[in-house]
Amino acid sequence: MSRSATLQRAKILVPVILLVLVAALVASVVTAAPRKPPALLGASAGVAGGVARINGVVPEETDGGMPTAASAALADPPAEGLHRVRVLVELTALEKGGLAYDPSDYFVSGLGTGTWKALWSSPAPADVPQGQSLNATLVFDLPDRAIDLALELPGGPGLSLGAAHHRGRG
Repeated sequence: MSRSATLQRAKILVPVILLVLVAALVASVVTAAPRKPPALLGASAGVAGGVARINGVVPEETDGGMPTAASAALADPPAEGLHRVRVLVELTALEKGGLAYDPSDYFVSGLGTGTWKALWSSPAPADVPQGQSLNATLVFDLPDRAIDLALELPGGPGLSLGAAHHRGRG
């Protein structure tokens, strides 16, 4: 095969590969399941075995009230562009089998920005009997300017964190 034929083939092949990659990206965006809108701040949302509600989203700089038995993860300040937030969650078991609480099942997601796991949580995993409630605290380092942050729940649509915790700088 001559050099000009190879060059001609490359001129056709490169745009075809780029077109296939763009088409694959568009197809993945179009076929992706839409994000369930989270319940508004203060409203309850269903979780496996009951309901959950956020009772507060408290920035560290507002009251400085971080847990006294904090982990080593809380010893360092948040990275640039992040701020530390306590999320106070109330879980109520409604079903006969109760509600299983495991803090590792809860994380914060942002619209198009990613997900964040809790740095610290209390209490430890527990089973909540029907008719009982559990108050949990989850501590996160969250972006200062993230859009539409929600606490994701196991078996539920998520709970909006609102925007009052943002510092408005980044």
